Amino acid sequence: MRPIFQKVVIKLLEVFMPGAASALKTEGQFSLADHSRSGTLEPSAYIDVEDNGADVTLISFAGMAVLYAAMPKFEFKSMLQEGGGNYNFVFVRDVFRSSYRLAPDGSGDGIGFYERVVRDALEGLNAKCTIAIGMSGGAEAAFRISGATPIDRIIAFNPAFPMEHHGSWSNIGICLLDLKKLVTEPGAYFETLFVTLGTCYLWRRNRRLIGYEDPKLPLRDYLRRAAPAVLYYSHRCIPDVRQALALKDVPSITLTVLESSRHNCLVEMKNKGVAGKFIGEEIQKQVESCLNTNG
Repeated sequence: MRPIFQKVVIKLLEVFMPGAASALKTEGQFSLADHSRSGTLEPSAYIDVEDNGADVTLISFAGMAVLYAAMPKFEFKSMLQEGGGNYNFVFVRDVFRSSYRLAPDGSGDGIGFYERVVRDALEGLNAKCTIAIGMSGGAEAAFRISGATPIDRIIAFNPAFPMEHHGSWSNIGICLLDLKKLVTEPGAYFETLFVTLGTCYLWRRNRRLIGYEDPKLPLRDYLRRAAPAVLYYSHRCIPDVRQALALKDVPSITLTVLESSRHNCLVEMKNKGVAGKFIGEEIQKQVESCLNTNG
Protein backbone atom coordinates (compact mmCIF):
# COMPACT_ATOMS: atom_id res chain seq x y z
CA MET A 1 0.00 0.00 0.00
CA ARG A 2 2.85 2.41 0.68
CA PRO A 3 3.97 2.80 -2.97
CA ILE A 4 0.35 3.26 -4.11
CA PHE A 5 -0.36 5.89 -1.44
CA GLN A 6 2.90 7.64 -2.24
CA LYS A 7 2.11 7.77 -5.95
CA VAL A 8 -1.38 9.14 -5.34
CA VAL A 9 -0.09 11.95 -3.10
CA ILE A 10 2.70 12.81 -5.54
CA LYS A 11 0.31 12.91 -8.49
CA LEU A 12 -2.19 15.12 -6.65
CA LEU A 13 0.54 17.55 -5.66
CA GLU A 14 1.95 17.59 -9.20
CA VAL A 15 -1.45 18.43 -10.66
CA PHE A 16 -2.74 20.93 -8.11
CA MET A 17 0.44 22.24 -6.44
CA PRO A 18 3.27 21.89 -8.96
CA GLY A 19 5.54 24.33 -7.10
CA ALA A 20 5.43 22.31 -3.90
CA ALA A 21 5.90 19.06 -5.81
CA SER A 22 8.93 20.43 -7.64
CA ALA A 23 10.55 21.56 -4.38
CA LEU A 24 9.92 18.21 -2.72
CA LYS A 25 11.39 16.32 -5.68
CA THR A 26 14.44 18.57 -5.91
CA GLU A 27 15.41 17.79 -2.32
CA GLY A 28 14.56 14.10 -2.59
CA GLN A 29 11.71 14.37 -0.10
CA PHE A 30 9.36 12.03 -1.96
CA SER A 31 11.59 9.02 -1.36
CA LEU A 32 10.75 6.55 1.40
CA ALA A 33 14.31 5.24 1.33
CA ASP A 34 17.32 6.33 3.40
CA HIS A 35 17.37 10.14 3.55
CA SER A 36 20.73 10.64 5.18
CA ARG A 37 22.41 11.44 1.88
CA SER A 38 20.05 14.35 1.15
CA GLY A 39 20.65 15.94 4.55
CA THR A 40 23.19 18.59 5.38
CA LEU A 41 25.10 19.67 8.46
CA GLU A 42 25.55 23.26 7.27
CA PRO A 43 23.83 25.41 9.93
CA SER A 44 22.59 27.86 7.30
CA ALA A 45 20.33 25.10 5.98
CA TYR A 46 18.35 24.75 9.20
CA ILE A 47 18.83 27.89 11.34
CA ASP A 48 19.32 31.58 10.70
CA VAL A 49 19.97 34.02 13.57
CA GLU A 50 19.70 37.81 13.36
CA ASP A 51 21.03 39.55 16.47
CA ASN A 52 19.70 43.11 16.46
CA GLY A 53 20.53 43.77 20.10
CA ALA A 54 16.84 43.74 21.01
CA ASP A 55 15.18 42.78 24.27
CA VAL A 56 12.70 40.56 22.41
CA THR A 57 13.52 37.58 20.20
CA LEU A 58 11.02 36.15 17.74
CA ILE A 59 11.69 32.55 16.75
CA SER A 60 9.81 31.18 13.76
CA PHE A 61 9.54 27.48 12.94
CA ALA A 62 8.84 26.41 9.36
CA GLY A 63 6.08 23.92 8.75
CA MET A 64 6.37 20.57 7.03
CA ALA A 65 6.52 22.25 3.62
CA VAL A 66 3.66 20.31 2.11
CA LEU A 67 2.74 23.74 0.73
CA TYR A 68 6.00 25.62 1.32
CA ALA A 69 9.63 24.91 0.65
CA ALA A 70 11.40 28.02 1.92
CA MET A 71 12.99 29.02 5.21
CA PRO A 72 10.31 30.55 7.42
CA LYS A 73 12.00 33.94 7.19
CA PHE A 74 10.48 34.33 3.73
CA GLU A 75 7.02 33.46 5.04
CA PHE A 76 7.08 35.51 8.22
CA LYS A 77 9.70 38.24 8.31
CA SER A 78 7.90 40.81 6.17
CA MET A 79 4.71 40.27 8.15
CA LEU A 80 6.53 40.52 11.47
CA GLN A 81 8.22 43.76 10.46
CA GLU A 82 4.96 45.35 9.31
CA GLY A 83 3.90 45.68 12.93
CA GLY A 84 6.98 47.72 13.85
CA GLY A 85 9.20 47.12 16.83
CA ASN A 86 12.80 46.03 17.20
CA TYR A 87 13.39 42.29 17.46
CA ASN A 88 16.04 39.65 17.18
CA PHE A 89 15.03 36.92 14.74
CA VAL A 90 15.68 33.19 14.76
CA PHE A 91 14.38 31.17 11.81
CA VAL A 92 14.36 27.39 12.00
CA ARG A 93 13.69 24.95 9.18
CA ASP A 94 13.24 21.18 9.18
CA VAL A 95 15.35 20.09 6.21
CA PHE A 96 13.57 16.71 5.97
CA ARG A 97 9.98 17.93 6.39
CA SER A 98 9.66 15.34 9.13
CA SER A 99 8.00 17.61 11.70
CA TYR A 100 11.48 17.96 13.21
CA ARG A 101 11.79 14.26 14.03
CA LEU A 102 14.82 13.74 11.77
CA ALA A 103 18.07 15.59 12.46
CA PRO A 104 19.90 17.22 9.52
CA ASP A 105 22.37 14.30 9.42
CA GLY A 106 19.47 11.88 8.85
CA SER A 107 19.46 10.40 12.37
CA GLY A 108 16.28 9.96 14.40
CA ASP A 109 17.22 12.40 17.18
CA GLY A 110 15.64 15.37 15.46
CA ILE A 111 13.76 16.82 18.42
CA GLY A 112 16.84 16.61 20.64
CA PHE A 113 18.99 18.14 17.89
CA TYR A 114 16.69 21.11 17.31
CA GLU A 115 16.28 21.61 21.06
CA ARG A 116 20.05 21.97 21.37
CA VAL A 117 20.58 24.36 18.47
CA VAL A 118 17.60 26.51 19.43
CA ARG A 119 18.66 26.64 23.07
CA ASP A 120 22.20 27.68 22.09
CA ALA A 121 20.88 30.39 19.76
CA LEU A 122 18.47 31.84 22.31
CA GLU A 123 20.99 31.78 25.15
CA GLY A 124 23.46 33.59 22.89
CA LEU A 125 20.94 36.36 22.19
CA ASN A 126 20.10 36.69 25.91
CA ALA A 127 16.84 38.58 25.31
CA LYS A 128 14.40 39.40 28.09
CA CYS A 129 11.55 37.72 26.22
CA THR A 130 11.39 35.05 23.52
CA ILE A 131 8.23 34.40 21.52
CA ALA A 132 7.88 31.37 19.22
CA ILE A 133 5.64 31.54 16.15
CA GLY A 134 4.65 28.62 13.99
CA MET A 135 1.96 27.23 11.75
CA SER A 136 0.95 23.62 11.09
CA GLY A 137 4.04 21.44 11.63
CA GLY A 138 5.94 24.55 12.65
CA ALA A 139 3.41 25.18 15.41
CA GLU A 140 3.85 21.64 16.68
CA ALA A 141 7.61 22.23 16.70
CA ALA A 142 7.14 25.44 18.70
CA PHE A 143 5.21 23.51 21.34
CA ARG A 144 7.61 20.56 21.51
CA ILE A 145 10.87 22.46 21.45
CA SER A 146 9.66 25.01 24.01
CA GLY A 147 9.76 22.21 26.58
CA ALA A 148 13.58 22.25 26.62
CA THR A 149 14.45 25.79 25.55
CA PRO A 150 14.03 29.32 26.99
CA ILE A 151 10.89 30.12 25.00
CA ASP A 152 8.55 32.32 27.04
CA ARG A 153 5.43 32.50 24.87
CA ILE A 154 3.97 30.65 21.85
CA ILE A 155 1.76 31.93 19.04
CA ALA A 156 0.49 28.90 17.10
CA PHE A 157 -1.68 28.65 14.01
CA ASN A 158 -3.45 25.37 13.22
CA PRO A 159 -0.82 23.05 14.71
CA ALA A 160 -0.45 19.44 13.57
CA PHE A 161 -0.24 18.13 17.10
CA PRO A 162 0.54 15.25 16.68
CA MET A 163 0.82 14.76 12.92
CA GLU A 164 -0.71 11.27 12.80
CA HIS A 165 -3.94 12.66 14.22
CA HIS A 166 -4.11 15.49 11.70
CA GLY A 167 -3.33 13.07 8.87
CA SER A 168 -5.67 10.32 10.09
CA TRP A 169 -7.91 8.39 7.71
CA SER A 170 -10.85 9.84 9.63
CA ASN A 171 -9.79 13.39 8.80
CA ILE A 172 -9.05 12.46 5.19
CA GLY A 173 -12.53 10.98 4.87
CA ILE A 174 -14.14 14.07 6.40
CA CYS A 175 -12.23 16.31 4.00
CA LEU A 176 -13.21 14.22 1.00
CA LEU A 177 -16.90 14.25 1.94
CA ASP A 178 -17.10 17.96 2.70
CA LEU A 179 -19.01 18.57 -0.52
CA LYS A 180 -20.46 21.88 0.64
CA LYS A 181 -16.93 23.31 0.87
CA LEU A 182 -16.07 21.79 -2.51
CA VAL A 183 -18.94 23.72 -4.09
CA THR A 184 -18.69 26.98 -2.15
CA GLU A 185 -14.95 27.21 -1.44
CA PRO A 186 -13.07 24.85 -3.75
CA GLY A 187 -9.69 26.43 -2.97
CA ALA A 188 -10.12 25.80 0.74
CA TYR A 189 -11.45 22.31 0.02
CA PHE A 190 -8.43 21.19 -1.98
CA GLU A 191 -5.94 22.90 0.33
CA THR A 192 -7.36 21.15 3.39
CA LEU A 193 -7.52 17.81 1.59
CA PHE A 194 -3.95 18.00 0.28
CA VAL A 195 -2.52 19.17 3.59
CA THR A 196 -4.23 16.27 5.36
CA LEU A 197 -3.07 13.77 2.73
CA GLY A 198 0.43 15.25 2.86
CA THR A 199 0.56 15.02 6.64
CA CYS A 200 -0.50 11.38 6.45
CA TYR A 201 2.20 10.71 3.87
CA LEU A 202 4.91 12.41 5.92
CA TRP A 203 3.87 10.59 9.09
CA ARG A 204 4.02 7.23 7.26
CA ARG A 205 7.43 8.16 5.90
CA ASN A 206 8.65 9.08 9.39
CA ARG A 207 7.40 5.80 10.78
CA ARG A 208 9.23 3.88 8.07
CA LEU A 209 12.47 5.79 8.54
CA ILE A 210 12.71 6.20 12.32
CA GLY A 211 10.01 3.95 13.75
CA TYR A 212 6.90 4.45 15.84
CA GLU A 213 6.57 7.47 18.14
CA ASP A 214 4.02 7.61 20.94
CA PRO A 215 1.42 10.18 19.76
CA LYS A 216 1.25 11.54 23.33
CA LEU A 217 4.96 12.42 23.31
CA PRO A 218 4.66 15.84 21.62
CA LEU A 219 2.28 17.05 24.31
CA ARG A 220 4.47 15.60 27.06
CA ASP A 221 7.45 17.43 25.55
CA TYR A 222 5.53 20.71 25.71
CA LEU A 223 4.30 20.13 29.25
CA ARG A 224 7.86 19.93 30.58
CA ARG A 225 7.64 23.74 30.85
CA ALA A 226 4.12 24.51 29.55
CA ALA A 227 4.99 27.96 28.21
CA PRO A 228 1.81 30.08 27.88
CA ALA A 229 0.45 29.68 24.36
CA VAL A 230 -2.30 31.16 22.24
CA LEU A 231 -3.56 28.68 19.64
CA TYR A 232 -5.45 30.05 16.65
CA TYR A 233 -7.53 27.59 14.66
CA SER A 234 -9.74 27.87 11.58
CA HIS A 235 -13.41 27.53 12.49
CA ARG A 236 -14.49 25.92 9.20
CA CYS A 237 -11.49 23.61 8.76
CA ILE A 238 -12.58 20.40 10.46
CA PRO A 239 -9.15 18.75 10.96
CA ASP A 240 -7.87 21.94 12.62
CA VAL A 241 -10.95 22.23 14.84
CA ARG A 242 -10.47 18.64 15.99
CA GLN A 243 -6.80 19.27 16.72
CA ALA A 244 -7.54 22.40 18.74
CA LEU A 245 -10.33 20.85 20.79
CA ALA A 246 -8.03 17.97 21.72
CA LEU A 247 -5.97 20.58 23.63
CA LYS A 248 -8.83 22.50 25.23
CA ASP A 249 -8.14 21.09 28.71
CA VAL A 250 -4.48 22.19 28.82
CA PRO A 251 -4.52 25.21 31.17
CA SER A 252 -1.52 26.97 29.59
CA ILE A 253 -3.07 26.91 26.08
CA THR A 254 -5.67 29.53 25.10
CA LEU A 255 -7.80 28.55 22.10
CA THR A 256 -8.89 31.36 19.77
CA VAL A 257 -11.16 30.88 16.75
CA LEU A 258 -10.46 32.41 13.35
CA GLU A 259 -13.28 32.71 10.85
CA SER A 260 -11.51 30.82 8.11
CA SER A 261 -11.98 27.68 6.04
CA ARG A 262 -8.30 27.44 5.17
CA HIS A 263 -5.62 25.46 6.95
CA ASN A 264 -3.19 28.16 5.92
CA CYS A 265 -5.06 30.99 7.57
CA LEU A 266 -1.96 33.22 7.50
CA VAL A 267 -1.85 33.29 3.71
CA GLU A 268 -5.55 34.11 3.67
CA MET A 269 -4.95 37.03 6.04
CA LYS A 270 -1.93 38.14 4.03
CA ASN A 271 -4.01 38.18 0.84
CA LYS A 272 -6.52 40.40 2.64
CA GLY A 273 -3.72 42.71 3.78
CA VAL A 274 -4.31 42.17 7.50
CA ALA A 275 -1.68 39.58 8.43
CA GLY A 276 1.05 42.01 9.49
CA LYS A 277 -1.25 44.07 11.72
CA PHE A 278 -2.83 40.95 13.23
CA ILE A 279 0.48 39.26 14.09
CA GLY A 280 2.06 42.53 15.22
CA GLU A 281 -0.74 43.18 17.70
CA GLU A 282 -0.57 39.61 19.03
CA ILE A 283 3.20 39.85 19.45
CA GLN A 284 2.81 43.08 21.42
CA LYS A 285 0.26 41.47 23.75
CA GLN A 286 2.56 38.53 24.35
CA VAL A 287 5.59 40.78 24.89
CA GLU A 288 3.74 42.84 27.50
CA SER A 289 2.58 39.69 29.30
CA CYS A 290 6.06 38.18 29.14
CA LEU A 291 7.89 41.27 30.41
CA ASN A 292 5.37 41.73 33.22
CA THR A 293 5.94 38.11 34.26
CA ASN A 294 9.71 38.13 33.88
CA GLY A 295 10.16 41.56 35.42
